[in-house]
Amino acid sequence: MTTNQLTTTIANTLTQHFPHIPVHLANGGNTPAPDTQGLTYRLLSAKLTRERSDRFVQFHTFEIRWLDASNIPDTLPDRLFEALETIEVEGTPYRATELRWKTWGQIPKLLVYYTMRTTKVSESTTTMQQLEQRPTALKAR
Repeated sequence: MTTNQLTTTIANTLTQHFPHIPVHLANGGNTPAPDTQGLTYRLLSAKLTRERSDRFVQFHTFEIRWLDASNIPDTLPDRLFEALETIEVEGTPYRATELRWKTWGQIPKLLVYYTMRTTKVSESTTTMQQLEQRPTALKAR
């Protein structure tokens, strides 16, 4: 699973669970005004750590923001938790390791942390099918 696949799944999940609320990628340039109703999402960090020669741990942190800080629905945190606790990427479910709702500061936001363990599939090697033994004669000197 790539970071891009995970980000796309986050966007699709938010759109499905909040069909009447605009969902935007927070890319810095085209983000709607803070007083409009809607959600923005962005990848805050991605990390890949090797555990063993063929095992890795991927860490991803996403930030989901509610744009209209003066009009926060009471059920918003619970609805976001429900939507993002478990997501499915290409048929494989991934569960968030932490969901953290923050309302201090100017814009309310949810931080979502996903941790995945992956194994790099090594190239298969051809094993010896059968050992053939031939009798050999010892040469006398």
